[in-house]
Amino acid sequence: MKPKLWIISFDNLAGDDLNDLSGLPNFKRYLDRAGYCKHVTTIYPSVTYPAHTTIVTGQYPVHHGITNNTLFQPKRLGAEDWNWKSRRIRSKTLFDVAHEKGLVTASFLWPVMGGNRKIRYNMPEIFANRKWDNQIFTSLRNGSKLFQLWAFLRHGKEMDGIRQPALDRFLHHVVMDTAKFKQPDVMFIHYVDLDSTRHIYGHSAPEAKEALIRHDERLGEILDFIDEDTHLVVLGDHSSLDEHSAIYLNSWFRQEGLLTVREDGSLLSWEALCHTCDGSAYIHVKDKTRVPEIAARLKAFSEAHDHCIQTIMNAAHAGSLGAGSDAELMIEAKRGYYFLDEAMEKEAVYRIQEGDVGTKPHITLSTHGYSPEKSRYQTFFSVYGPKVRAGEVESMRLIDDGPTIAYLMDGHLPEADGVVIKELFV
Repeated sequence: MKPKLWIISFDNLAGDDLNDLSGLPNFKRYLDRAGYCKHVTTIYPSVTYPAHTTIVTGQYPVHHGITNNTLFQPKRLGAEDWNWKSRRIRSKTLFDVAHEKGLVTASFLWPVMGGNRKIRYNMPEIFANRKWDNQIFTSLRNGSKLFQLWAFLRHGKEMDGIRQPALDRFLHHVVMDTAKFKQPDVMFIHYVDLDSTRHIYGHSAPEAKEALIRHDERLGEILDFIDEDTHLVVLGDHSSLDEHSAIYLNSWFRQEGLLTVREDGSLLSWEALCHTCDGSAYIHVKDKTRVPEIAARLKAFSEAHDHCIQTIMNAAHAGSLGAGSDAELMIEAKRGYYFLDEAMEKEAVYRIQEGDVGTKPHITLSTHGYSPEKSRYQTFFSVYGPKVRAGEVESMRLIDDGPTIAYLMDGHLPEADGVVIKELFV
């Protein structure tokens, strides 16, 4: 028996990409028979780990608990651990639904699935973040040991660290071998080629078009493999926007006497601290009585630097938008700007120069994390299979993905903020 449900996430797949996808051979034959929506409103902050947790819970980050890619760890400023472990999720997930139904699942680099024992074949997205650790042991500890050894022995030579497109090439071969030889019931697959490419070259760069072509080839192999009674979900988690400047708020806080660092850049003490979500950021303030003062100083900073901070909101406002409500403030960058955590930069607002990408830490040409209210910033959802009514649905929210996918397993997510999009089905 071949897998009967595939959930494929093409990270950073935008709704606007449909214009290019419909001209590619395999996406065209898929979309001709799929139900789809190219106007899917993502969550806030629109970064990968909160978004993928929303996809499998149907909840906003404030409810499922994964409110950023990285943990808030002041002592590890600039080298924080990521939200790798599934135990941090507060809610029922699609993996729980599958387990309740007696379905065997496989997960390939799906975020926030480290240590999830309900996944039979688990290759988690995680990396070694300690000098004494290494990548192989980190992956084995947090996933399915024998399965990952089997995968690495078969295709490990195709990898080039975590660099793309080699990583997705390796992953895709493991996915296809798992479908053929392990035959799980449900497959969750996270391809990162497009996202990595857009960070390096820009959202609409020719290299991004090439990444879409590579995804089309991967989709074609899957379409050739699956049976007629299989359901195939193809989705995105967020879009991205090009940027020209990085905002180093922690460097400005240091200059303002609100934090101090050692010579190596590690944090010594702080009164206000920025925790980046790329296009947005959480601002933690130790002394709650100083929150109005810090907000006013941020406003003055923005006015002095091209109004680079578009919005400053309190914790309650952030929580009402679905973001985390633990930080005292949350800020949104103006289009073209994004936030970085480093505290040793000379310029608080740095204009990106040619050659910075790959040589200056965390500098990119396109990123995400912005408010879903930004224009032309929507993502994509589609489903193909025997239960599906082909055609376009006008609008969806990312929180609707989980309940809609649960419907394909004859299950449900009782705590979901979203709903089943019944228009997609016969």
